[in-house]
Amino acid sequence: MISLSLKTIASITNGQLYGKDLLIDEIVINTKKIIPGCLFIALIGKNFDAHIFIQDAIKKGCSAIITHKHIKSHISYIIVQNTSFALGQIANWIRNQTNAKILAITGSCGKTTVKEMTASILRKYGNTISTIGNLNNNIGVPITLLQLNKYHKYAVIELGANQPGEISYISNMTQPEIILINNIQYSHLQGFKSLLGVSQAKSEIFSGLKPNGKVIINLDSHHFSKWKKNIKNNHVIYFSIKKKQNSNFFSSNITIDSYGTTFVMHTPNGTINISLPFLGYQNISNALAASALAFALKIPLNIIQIGLADTPIISRRLQSIILNPDKILIDDTYNSNVASMITAIKVLEKMPGYKILVIGDMSELGENSFLYHRMIGNAANLSDINKIFSIGNISNEITDIFHNGKHFLHKKDLNKYLKKYFLKKTKITILIKGSRNTKMDEVVENLIQEYKK
Repeated sequence: MISLSLKTIASITNGQLYGKDLLIDEIVINTKKIIPGCLFIALIGKNFDAHIFIQDAIKKGCSAIITHKHIKSHISYIIVQNTSFALGQIANWIRNQTNAKILAITGSCGKTTVKEMTASILRKYGNTISTIGNLNNNIGVPITLLQLNKYHKYAVIELGANQPGEISYISNMTQPEIILINNIQYSHLQGFKSLLGVSQAKSEIFSGLKPNGKVIINLDSHHFSKWKKNIKNNHVIYFSIKKKQNSNFFSSNITIDSYGTTFVMHTPNGTINISLPFLGYQNISNALAASALAFALKIPLNIIQIGLADTPIISRRLQSIILNPDKILIDDTYNSNVASMITAIKVLEKMPGYKILVIGDMSELGENSFLYHRMIGNAANLSDINKIFSIGNISNEITDIFHNGKHFLHKKDLNKYLKKYFLKKTKITILIKGSRNTKMDEVVENLIQEYKK
């Protein structure tokens, strides 16, 4: 982080400083992460008010506080109207003090994977920071931007939202030079209401794009016509899995197995062989997106190739767990929506042996949730999956439609049934998936432990 005086922070946030001026090198919003000399910002959320932790922060050694009211304290503090907005103001100020090129990524699916792939490429070429985990909202994005320093060359920032207006706020805070809308799919429909609502929300990323910035567009996602007015005179780079008119990046010679994916990537600068430690066609699309982002920064193809191959496996996102060559688990329990569920089906049907899909509910799909679950059942019927097990309040809509499905009310019963199949079948692949609140990772861990017995 770039060092700031409290007077400067008060000026940035339109706040009032009480106490002596100090130099701040670290800003913290969680008292568990307090270090001596830091500035603690007391945020207020829907279900919490960090002002109740101010005395704890002082005891742990923070040197100053940002608050929305007067406090009894022997240390300096700044009063602002809104502490969360103040966090964003400071982050935006720091962003504007650096020469780092900022890349912003949004979309319904694959944001984190594209972010990790892009950061892996750029780290081969210069000092790079990126969003930690999935801290991609109005709090997570400024926390990432605060880490910027004078020596950083690149920053890869993931922008997420579940309500209109959120991406506009964090995009304007980030002010990217290059943006990507990875795709538009059925997700967070409780907040966005419809696919058009999702598209409009993701297009808010254009509001923060710097003049003459570059735009990366996925030609496999059919919303480009709705964004044309936003793009204006920006330079656009297009990608698609298969060659299409205008595709600057596309793939051929695709091979997918239990260990990963290989393909030939076609680019404006020629072709190159790509090897990914990831499963599924969607990760080819993600790799093309990351490559287009890197290409926009004039990164050489050989660096792109190395960076993609070195991208770390992302936990619980189509993570292949090969217990032995004939017993494969695919852990896709990080989250779930319609598009990622269909992707999971396509990945599973390419895997060896008897194929079982284990699914929990898909959350945040709004009033048509039953319909979307039944859509997955119909898609599964067109696949080569042998069996589907479901658990939850609504996932039975999938197994009711699937020709060979079974629904469970309790994980204990599901685990028992799964164990029988996993040990009985000579060659088997089981893919486990569900929204985060269904805690389907517990099913994965149970099966691993049962296998080790």
